[in-house]
Amino acid sequence: MDSPAWQPEEMTIIKFHDLLRIDPSIGPELVNKYLEAIKQHDGTLKSLITINSAALETSMEKATETLTFNQSNRPFPPLHSVPIILKDNYSTADLPTSAGVKALHNLRTKDDSEVVSQLRAAGAIILAKANLHEFALQGITLSSLGGQTLNPYDKTRTPGGSSGGTGVALAANFGLAGCGTDTMNSLRSPASACEIVGFRPSTGRVSCVGIVPVSQTQDAAGPMGRSVGDVKILYGVMKRPDGGEVDSKDASEAIPRSSRQVRIGVLEAYFQPESYTDATVESEYIAENQIVQEIIRSSLDFIQEQDADITLVPITPSSHPDWSFGTLFEKADTQAFEFKHYLDEFLQSPLVSSTPHQSLESIAQSGEFEPQAMTHVFSAALENPETFSLTSEAYRSRLGYIAALKESVKQCFDRYDIDALVYPHQTQLPVKIGAKKQSGRNGVLAALTGRPAICIPAGRSPKTASAVLGVPVGLELMGRRWGDDELLDIAERAEGILKGRVGHILH
Repeated sequence: MDSPAWQPEEMTIIKFHDLLRIDPSIGPELVNKYLEAIKQHDGTLKSLITINSAALETSMEKATETLTFNQSNRPFPPLHSVPIILKDNYSTADLPTSAGVKALHNLRTKDDSEVVSQLRAAGAIILAKANLHEFALQGITLSSLGGQTLNPYDKTRTPGGSSGGTGVALAANFGLAGCGTDTMNSLRSPASACEIVGFRPSTGRVSCVGIVPVSQTQDAAGPMGRSVGDVKILYGVMKRPDGGEVDSKDASEAIPRSSRQVRIGVLEAYFQPESYTDATVESEYIAENQIVQEIIRSSLDFIQEQDADITLVPITPSSHPDWSFGTLFEKADTQAFEFKHYLDEFLQSPLVSSTPHQSLESIAQSGEFEPQAMTHVFSAALENPETFSLTSEAYRSRLGYIAALKESVKQCFDRYDIDALVYPHQTQLPVKIGAKKQSGRNGVLAALTGRPAICIPAGRSPKTASAVLGVPVGLELMGRRWGDDELLDIAERAEGILKGRVGHILH
């Protein structure tokens, strides 16, 4: 090979495309290196469900295209030859779509989901489909089909979730970039736990058509990568060609502030640990929270120190309503009301060409799911269909609460004249394997208000016997509704200062 020495680890899209200009054979070679890394390490990590057996052949076809692009000096499509890891709730015509559920292991669709069609049109190669928390209902990435995914930085801990398989695969350098979904925390939770970048776009900005649904109100699909730069490129391809429907009420919020100064509100209420009834558990989590707070606060101090155009504005808990997870989950979360309706609708849709089950009830009766992975969302509408439906008073009440919540967040942004809010994505480290849920996550505010939010690496906890490099901690930024590009720019500035991702975790 005539090209200079190169490493697949920490490869970026721009660097990869530069290398392809030198030698088109690097495309298939990169795919080969990823497949070798997967074979060597994923038996332990369990990040993937299905490897695309045609990926190498596709990369060879792309190499011929690369030669043509190079000879005519034409620009590459944005994702030309880029090997992508897809969460296994994105429909793919050539691979099964399982949502991690054993009962749906051979579900097939006639077409790709809308966003996968856009990825392929931009030149992407679907390398593999990743494990996820079953049905995308929780944050520890446990499923009946894929098993328990392990955090590559500390194999005694979970990788967050529900997009944990994609997060681990990118952290471990099994692919160049990836896609996940987010109903509460699910793009940002693995980003925080696995030292990568996860971006939840404004709800509606990326099409969810053809993605196994949880909640139409809260679902979002988005990009994941090892850098904000890669996430920006991927998002540019994933977003709807028309940009999504901007509500006239929200349109004014999409206009960036005219000042060169970036004003970021520090959401103090989201720094505190959750309260626990078990004193032993509480003391452990208070200790973890102190580690998280120290990392995030020192990161924010460093950002302000290094960039004179960034101003941090304290947002005290008394200046806004109760935005705690407990309150918002209890009064506003719509998952249990919408899950059965939209899942059944998906399973019975013309998109699905073959499925062993056409309803949630049928799946429940089959027993082919992991009970430890299930939450109240799975069983609610089966046990109490009158309450947990789209016509109940309880559901309408939640939609009303969400409308009021959106207004209160907008008022906060206006009152403090800020471009974004910042806080730790979670107030403690990822939970240990065996825990049933990941507590202390702060992603719900963006999920319910439809605002863009991004999690970037901020640092790591002290080293331990099981975490020789420390456990990653993520910093989350939430922006103005429809201000996705503005938020990505702010995150890229912060990333350039913090340089929080170190990488190279597998040897």
